[in-house]
Amino acid sequence: MDSNIYETGRYFLFIMAEIIPLFLGSTFLIGLSMEYLSEESLQNSLGGKKGILGMISAAVFGFITPFCSCSSIPVLAGMVAAGLPIGILTTFLIASPYPIEVALLILAPMFGYKFGLAFALAGTIIALMAGYFVHTQKWDDQVREEATLFAIPTGPVEASCGCDDAEEVLADSFIVKTKRAAIYSFDFLKKLFLFVVLGAGIGAVIHGYLPETLLATYLGGSSIYAVPLAALIGVPLYVGIVPMIPIVLSLSTKGVSMGALIAFLITAAALSPPEIIMLSGMFKHKYIGFFVGMVIVGAIVTGYLFNILI
Repeated sequence: MDSNIYETGRYFLFIMAEIIPLFLGSTFLIGLSMEYLSEESLQNSLGGKKGILGMISAAVFGFITPFCSCSSIPVLAGMVAAGLPIGILTTFLIASPYPIEVALLILAPMFGYKFGLAFALAGTIIALMAGYFVHTQKWDDQVREEATLFAIPTGPVEASCGCDDAEEVLADSFIVKTKRAAIYSFDFLKKLFLFVVLGAGIGAVIHGYLPETLLATYLGGSSIYAVPLAALIGVPLYVGIVPMIPIVLSLSTKGVSMGALIAFLITAAALSPPEIIMLSGMFKHKYIGFFVGMVIVGAIVTGYLFNILI
């Protein structure tokens, strides 16, 4: 058997065995948290907070909600309809697809806790800085009138568990909530499973076939272009952060610098072409340009700092 084929298959099985338990664990915790903290109550609570406090609350709300870059748009539109200020909207927009639980529960065990914490801290800083900037610039006029057309009803996580509705109402205990969270976790995995397999397959092929010298030249630690190039590569990818982890794991074995990997993950998580298109219907061009530029620059700065300091 060809050694490259064997190594590719072996690495694929290794990645799947490592990713799936971590994915189920992290999404279970998200589902359980949403059983106690509904999106509607959190959204309403943000309306009473102003300035930095409101932005910090928006960042926390964004981090604990299980959204990708596109699925956060309807909730954002609901916030626009509620009259929340632009600083809070911007902070939530950047923080909501940022997988804080992935950073701490998946990336940290796989790449080291310095990497996971740096990734999580970068998302927090970028979200708060962007929110504070648009707040001080009074960019509320950058919101289009038709922004609320994207809004849909939101609420706590729902899953069909086959239980009698009356029983759930009368006995909404921790066990029942845990059961729904577990079902949510497995349902989430089923929806993304093909993407996880695709990501693992790409990662395994990279590991088995892509020449180390090629990656080391363009994305290695010795290349000054590695971090910005990695950040730009992450922008057009719309797969989701979890399916990207196998690819990142393979890239790390090929000599790609950790700073470049962080920059890649930041833009892959926070930006996507469908998201930018939908946002263009909600916000004016100046705001869209700032949002995209802020995430890319933040990713590049984070990558360079990580390479220098760590």
